[in-house]
Amino acid sequence: MKPHVATVFSLALAVAAPALAQTPAAAPAAPPPPEGPMHVVTYYDYNPASRKEADRVLRAYRAATMKEEGATNVSLYQETSPLARMVIDETWRDFTAYQAHAKSSILAAALKTGEIAPLDIRVQREWSIAAMPAAPAKAVFGFSHIDVNPPNVAGLEAAMKPYVEKSRTEKGALRFDVMQCLLPCRNHYTLAEGWASEADFKAHETSAQAVEFRDKIASLLGALYDHRLYKAEK
Repeated sequence: MKPHVATVFSLALAVAAPALAQTPAAAPAAPPPPEGPMHVVTYYDYNPASRKEADRVLRAYRAATMKEEGATNVSLYQETSPLARMVIDETWRDFTAYQAHAKSSILAAALKTGEIAPLDIRVQREWSIAAMPAAPAKAVFGFSHIDVNPPNVAGLEAAMKPYVEKSRTEKGALRFDVMQCLLPCRNHYTLAEGWASEADFKAHETSAQAVEFRDKIASLLGALYDHRLYKAEK
């Protein structure tokens, strides 16, 4: 008597199942490296008592980093009040150059003693960047971390585009740039501002486009809108 077709099929599955189960799934292909210049913004929160040591370490880091292949800019900014946070703003020719630097960087270890919060390093691509003129001695700089829920990225970008374009035309505007974090945090952005004076900065903060922008993004945010004022460190 011939076995029933269903029985034969079941036996075949039973034999094949272990082999199938042991076959590993193919790993997803790694995404290609991002193209274009890389912008790295690092936030360092420190104990004010450690300020002199932080200045020494960061100035040495800036001098050494600018000698590296692919480094095009390293700027240091001190928060105006309280004096407890610094921003390291770096520009690299491309992702490969930054990767080579990051593999050998000892910055995190050098700053560990004085830190009062984890070092926050944001590796980003250009979203909207314009040439920046020389800054006068009284210039001030703003750095804002903007984090929206992923479904709200399109809404944020629609609000940012006209805001950035209008802000660049204001009196005293030196810089009004936006950078976007790499995957998987493409919903995180840095808004970097430069103003010829604090009076220009304050005028912008109360301008119609600034108020409108904040109102538009209020319901889109996924975290605190972190917006602070800094002075450039020489």
